[in-house]
Amino acid sequence: MKKLNIIVLIILLVFSCKSTGYASKIGLERNINYSKSSTKTVTIKKVASDTLVKTKNNLLNNVTTSQLENNQKTIEIDSNQTTISATEIDMGDYQEEMIVGEKQLLTITVLPTDTTDQTITYQSSNESVATINGLGRITAISEGTTQISGSCGSVQNSFQLTVKQSNDVEVTDIEVGNYETGMKVGETQTISTNVLPSDATDTTVTYQSSNSNIASIRSTGEITAIAKGTVTITVSAGTISKEIQITVNEEETITATEIDLGDYQESMAVGEKQLLSGTVLPTDTTDQTLTYQTSNEKVATINEMGRITAISVGTAKITVMCGETKNSFQLTVKKTNDTAVTDIEIGNYETEMYVDKTQTLSATVKPSDATDSTLTYSSSNTEVATVLSSGEVKGVGKGTVTITVQAGDISKDVNIIVKVQTTKIDVNKNYVILKPKDEFKLTSSALPSDADQAMTYESTDKEIATVTANGTINAKSIGTTSILVSNGDLSAAVTVIVNESGEADQDTIDKAIAEVSSTKVVNLSENESVIIDQLRDENNSDEIVIDVKDYKIISKNIIKALYETEKTIHILGEGYTLTIKGTDIVNYENELNTEINFEKENGKLAFLINDGNNLPGLITLELDDGGYHYLYIYNETKNKYQKLKADDLSNISLDTAGKYMLTKDKLSNISISVVVIILVVVILLGLVIAYIAIKKQYWFWQCDLGIILVV
Repeated sequence: MKKLNIIVLIILLVFSCKSTGYASKIGLERNINYSKSSTKTVTIKKVASDTLVKTKNNLLNNVTTSQLENNQKTIEIDSNQTTISATEIDMGDYQEEMIVGEKQLLTITVLPTDTTDQTITYQSSNESVATINGLGRITAISEGTTQISGSCGSVQNSFQLTVKQSNDVEVTDIEVGNYETGMKVGETQTISTNVLPSDATDTTVTYQSSNSNIASIRSTGEITAIAKGTVTITVSAGTISKEIQITVNEEETITATEIDLGDYQESMAVGEKQLLSGTVLPTDTTDQTLTYQTSNEKVATINEMGRITAISVGTAKITVMCGETKNSFQLTVKKTNDTAVTDIEIGNYETEMYVDKTQTLSATVKPSDATDSTLTYSSSNTEVATVLSSGEVKGVGKGTVTITVQAGDISKDVNIIVKVQTTKIDVNKNYVILKPKDEFKLTSSALPSDADQAMTYESTDKEIATVTANGTINAKSIGTTSILVSNGDLSAAVTVIVNESGEADQDTIDKAIAEVSSTKVVNLSENESVIIDQLRDENNSDEIVIDVKDYKIISKNIIKALYETEKTIHILGEGYTLTIKGTDIVNYENELNTEINFEKENGKLAFLINDGNNLPGLITLELDDGGYHYLYIYNETKNKYQKLKADDLSNISLDTAGKYMLTKDKLSNISISVVVIILVVVILLGLVIAYIAIKKQYWFWQCDLGIILVV
């Protein structure tokens, strides 16, 4: 029974005890839990009573044991004679497949990490497939498989490596293009190369000079000759290389023998400039530096670039030199023939415009044959408005700005007020009910807040109610009227009901408001309201078509709405169509007469645009009847028609009102000349007859013919 108990105890100890660190065993090989506190001591925790301990490496003779107290005891050990052996090798991350020529480095870890001797040895089972050096670097040699192993002491780990043939296309040849084998110091040349085959995996070309003190070469293949000598340039791609030899010689000095002055002006006007384009001959002259000289700087100057400036009337000798070689010519400077600008005419423009809106200034330089008619534009305040070189002005911020138009020494100023467009007029009441003699004070404001806040008040029926300049309504007599509140940009209507009680039910109020609204308090005609509503409707088309019969006049209100919405109106007339775009309007204070009467005579078509009044902007006239080739406008000052340039007479763009004429042939003044000649002949003949009658000296005086002539 006692033996059975001992056997059971042994089995329990074997299966229940595990070590953490050094496993200490003796006799029955029972495990002891311990913790290492230093390199020379181990703390033993009791698992079974009265247990002897030894280290894992079985150095029993170097361990002193004693009775455990409180279930643990610190045991001294000889660390100098304690070794820790490897139990495992971690191969880390590695590639199981490689391409011939590739390399990889193994990162093997020996476990436990405090193994005494961590020396690793590497081995390849087939070095014809892959080799591995002492650092664990594998080199793939040829196609096949091999076993790669790493060992530490008696512990080993390995994996099978498969080496495949590379898919790279190797470079087989390098073609070097034509090049100069001889160069002079300072010269450059670029060699061209072609790698074969064209589908080689790596076609990178590298260049190398055997002596960069003689000639250097860049990665682009550009060779620079530096000093006298012979150098070898090596061109490489992949495993292939080609060599070329370049001989560098000292540069020989070639002197100039002639200077070709090229084309130049022998006569200039004061203020003019010209640039000489001299050429040194021969063209390979070593030093081609040109110097310039004038014999009289009061007449003309010349700078180091060869630019001549005419200063005053006179003559000067201009000399061009290259070394000892020179060439010259006599320059004559005369008075300027320039025609100066005398005036700038500014066409119609809007003196007021909104932020983010644009208008284009129309400017004409006078006289028309001015030498320099270039127009420049500038803004006095770009935070209020900007102006482009084309004359397009754009409102930027609220304020007043001066746009200066300049040509030559003449300038004109255009003053423009830029406003913030009003989106709403806000009034404290949209209707009021008063008794006769009652008063009510209206307060109003424009939105947004930076829009024009100066309001005007006007009664549509002063017999019912009047309104003061500050918005105070005075009820006069019973009835219904409205007060128009406006900042000059937008209007709002306030309904005024005057009755004996000063009160009204909601039906009466609604009816009065509807009655006021139906009267079009904005003072627009019915047709105007329709078009303006269409223009301001964002959901409506940008192209509106109307008929001349309904709109013989496009009013200022419509023109302004068109300008603000930037839409387009097409007006259909009899045999023609007029088109006006909001973006082409320059002055919405000008109305447009849409009725055009055409007069046909002898292949000519005459018509009057806008009754001669200023147009609101550019309009387009499209005629149903074509076949005309020339367009003329009547010049009242010169009392004749002047031909206009027009590329497409089926769609004529007009920005000037007046009398126009379309013709199939060019106008001629021959008929006028014939009349003048006939008149001159008649006058001369009359003088001759009078002279004969007085002197009576001619033989035919007595004849009947003479009598007839006298008569």
